Amino acid sequence: MLRALKAVFDDRSDNIRGKIVASYAFLIALNICAWAGALLVFRHNTVLLGFSALAYAFGLRHAVDADHIAAIDSVTRKLMQEKQRPAMVGFFFSMGHSMVLVIATAAIALTAMTIDPCLSG
Repeated sequence: MLRALKAVFDDRSDNIRGKIVASYAFLIALNICAWAGALLVFRHNTVLLGFSALAYAFGLRHAVDADHIAAIDSVTRKLMQEKQRPAMVGFFFSMGHSMVLVIATAAIALTAMTIDPCLSG
């Protein structure tokens, strides 16, 4: 399994179709897990579930902002000039961008719990 994962993220690999299928499979699985978690946590609070859907929709809209498309396009063109296969550029851009948002959200939640001990349960 580790060898297959390495092949997916190897720029020298010629298996572009495998890289794309693996990235789509990972993203679909990640979305299913996120929605399963949201349904589990917010099953008794439909308002928060609605806010989750709204945040998801805004995230999808944000994903096609012109600056994001330009950044991915620039890196893709640069890698193609260097005779590399940039099949995973968008995947890594989105994962990095999402990680920044997850870290910022966690920092805000921890700060809120520190300021108001009633929030920590």
